[in-house]
Amino acid sequence: MKNGQECSPQSPVNMITHLPDDLLLNCLARVSRLYYPILSLVSKKFRSLIASLELYQTRTLLGHSESCLYLHLGFSNDSKLDPRWFTLCKRPTRIPSPNPNPNLGWFTPCFGLRRILTKRLSNNLMVPVPTSNLSAVYWPYGAIGSNIYTIVEYEHGEFSTDRVFYLDCRSHTWHEAPFMWMIRSGPLIRVLDGKLYVLKGFPSNSIEIFDPKTQLWDYVRCPIAEILGTRSSLISFAIDGGFYLYGDKCMVYKPKENKWDVVEYETGLVWASFRLSCVINNVIYSSKLSRVLKWYDSEGRLWRDLKGLDKLPKLPKSFSRLRLVNYGGKIAVLWEKSGGVSSREKKMIWCAVIAVERRSGQEIYGKIEWCEVVLTVPKSCCLLEFFAVTV
Repeated sequence: MKNGQECSPQSPVNMITHLPDDLLLNCLARVSRLYYPILSLVSKKFRSLIASLELYQTRTLLGHSESCLYLHLGFSNDSKLDPRWFTLCKRPTRIPSPNPNPNLGWFTPCFGLRRILTKRLSNNLMVPVPTSNLSAVYWPYGAIGSNIYTIVEYEHGEFSTDRVFYLDCRSHTWHEAPFMWMIRSGPLIRVLDGKLYVLKGFPSNSIEIFDPKTQLWDYVRCPIAEILGTRSSLISFAIDGGFYLYGDKCMVYKPKENKWDVVEYETGLVWASFRLSCVINNVIYSSKLSRVLKWYDSEGRLWRDLKGLDKLPKLPKSFSRLRLVNYGGKIAVLWEKSGGVSSREKKMIWCAVIAVERRSGQEIYGKIEWCEVVLTVPKSCCLLEFFAVTV
């Protein structure tokens, strides 16, 4: 399709779309999902198959499930209004074509790339996700499998935090999960062993736990007031099979043992709760507001530089401009950077994917697989959340 015109009957795309649905599903299931936003432009049939749950069931049966990145942006002065979702997409490889114009491959006219590509031809792009927004203010989030969960704080102008919704990243549709047992004011969400842990703001005497497999809520008693003292702020994170809470002291809940323990307070782990950190193989990685990536040495109880990243651009110090996630065992770093003189009203969203390798007890090296501008947005736009889901 070029300038709204259909591809010619003899084109490869036209021949592919006439294949039986079962065969097309089998073929599409073997293609990286990074190409799905582009492939959905081929035809209505492709768009329908890519949006079907049958495709993802086929991917699972074939062992082709993969980690995918999702970005949540706010496009107004109030970051809780007008949110939009984006997902990472690969720019299609140019393929030689019998077209007499040597500058065109058949992907280019048939996929209408001008609607997606920016002036900078990055190999990786954040493209809009066609999903409707909830008619409510929702905050915060947790990702499990192919779903991104959120708790509604306000709905139709009224306080309501017992309702939980999730975005199904296979179909890009919102669904409501079972109600929580109690209304949570200023809740904290953490994911541990495939379950959602929801803690009310300080103080609270229980944590509710949601199991997506059974669709049931459970709860455990949480002795925060007795153990952590009167501290008004609370820091939490999940690692190594434990749900940690930091106040005046540090306590951990081990689900397998179903008990709370007080553990030694490690000052360095305070950084583990921020959005500018992620956990891979029980190692915490963070920028720690230092403009470079570091990892936490739990034996030495100190932060060490992640080596081998000399070519990685300097990261912003502000935690509101930076996000880190575990991207299938690799670090995905997302940050914003103001545009040049000619684009003062714009800013660029950068993303880098970094593989990590431990070479000794005190040395972990990173290898940059790619680092590019993936999106250009208005300067008033703000980063909300960054996720890696498995689909």
